[in-house]
Amino acid sequence: MHTAVTEAVVIPGYRIEKAVGVGGMASVYLAVQESLDREVALKVMSPTLAENAEFAERFLKEGRLTAKLSHPNLVTVYDIGLHGQVYYLAQEYIPGGTLREKMNAGMTVPEILDVARDVAQGLAYAHEKSVVHRDVKPGNVLFRANGTAVLADFGIAKAMDSKTMSTQAGNSIGTPHYMSPEQARAEKVDGRSDLYSLGAMMFEMLAGKPPYDATDPFSIALMHVTHPVPQLPPKVSWLQPLIDQLMAKLPESRFATGDEFVAACDRLFASAPEAQALRDAHMTRKRLAPRPMAMQPTEMMVSDTQKTPRGVSSAASVARPQVGKPGLFSRPPVIAAAVAVPLLVAVGVWLVMQPDPPTAPEPIVPTVVEDPVAINQDSDQPISGIVDLGSQGGVVDESAPLLIEGDVGTLLSKAREYVEIGLTTGSGRRLSSPPGDNAIDIYRAVLKQDPGNVDAVNGLERIADFYERRALGLRDRGLPTGCQAVAVVGLAAAPDRASLRALHEGGCNIKP
Repeated sequence: MHTAVTEAVVIPGYRIEKAVGVGGMASVYLAVQESLDREVALKVMSPTLAENAEFAERFLKEGRLTAKLSHPNLVTVYDIGLHGQVYYLAQEYIPGGTLREKMNAGMTVPEILDVARDVAQGLAYAHEKSVVHRDVKPGNVLFRANGTAVLADFGIAKAMDSKTMSTQAGNSIGTPHYMSPEQARAEKVDGRSDLYSLGAMMFEMLAGKPPYDATDPFSIALMHVTHPVPQLPPKVSWLQPLIDQLMAKLPESRFATGDEFVAACDRLFASAPEAQALRDAHMTRKRLAPRPMAMQPTEMMVSDTQKTPRGVSSAASVARPQVGKPGLFSRPPVIAAAVAVPLLVAVGVWLVMQPDPPTAPEPIVPTVVEDPVAINQDSDQPISGIVDLGSQGGVVDESAPLLIEGDVGTLLSKAREYVEIGLTTGSGRRLSSPPGDNAIDIYRAVLKQDPGNVDAVNGLERIADFYERRALGLRDRGLPTGCQAVAVVGLAAAPDRASLRALHEGGCNIKP
């Protein structure tokens, strides 16, 4: 048993409050960074690691690299260094527990997919910066207070990935249950190895057991190389295509990026009969039980979620999102839809748009765009933003009912609040989600009551400006699909804006 003694840990500038985790390689403490009076998670590496000169050098090098990563789904590293013979790393303190704890308590399918998307988006950003995690596992996934999943411990696995370290008794790079085939063969890895590990982790969340298991780690690693991709239980078998591509034996057969995985989630939810049944059930409940605007989206959902014996909810109950953050059916908004088309609210990224949508209504294919372009022009750090599309190409369907109630004054007050949240923070939150309770929908409701209302018109123009800037930023980064997707959302706020229409109809492919 490992025992952490807080009195023995002395790192200048940090006041140790308590031990929060102890392992073979490191101990983690809740500490206060005294210069800023902020709580941090202080990870103190085992003294035995400090004896290895190659580890010491790589730990500092990789730590400095990962400290430059800034993304909502990655833990922020504040400081890294050496004091005496102790290597330490101070990072953002995230009190929501680990994914392993949530898995032990049981998770619904929407919760599982939310976690997988969050991790995939964090990986997409890190891989874009040429940083590979190498040890994606439930213990390295933490949760913010609002339920957002974040990935921790970038760089530490790579620091340990050296000939000297890997030959030490009891030390292996990566965790065998989630290790990619190329990692098991000690070959060079890239971001697709992390996606394989995400697939193995997602399989365990859905099936209640690891994809491969044996009595020793070497046998498990060999199974990743030689055994076929495992099959999900019947109740969640409709998600098997995601597992198949995440866990393909050859890296070139996997999703190339985390963004591609999230886009595949969108397409699957747009076509799978199981997902259609869930969407229909959700919409039926929504129509039968209109709610006050102040009520959060999670309050609309039924509370009779049933979990299978292994902790995964049955297909009849997966429409319930996790409490505390927008879930599978409430995270993104649907901007426009025909009256007869079911409302699909699911997250995804980089869905390929058709330039000429058919005249007949088609099922809505929503898209979430992971926006790597900073809205704050004074910073080169990316800001993640979530937007959503419908199949109507950004044209507002005036016949679509808006389940929004209230007088003009009340609605305008609520819309202004949401605009300030989205524009002031630069996050875009509440501008277009959740459905029926976002600034665009509320301003539209005002204009139904009071056509030409100046405040509503100006508010929609501000929102359109926001999305146009993002679209142009994506275009400048050479990301035309994302540019087009964001332009469509801007058109939902300002359908007549020629500049947004030009971007949507081909301008995103024109480099400035």
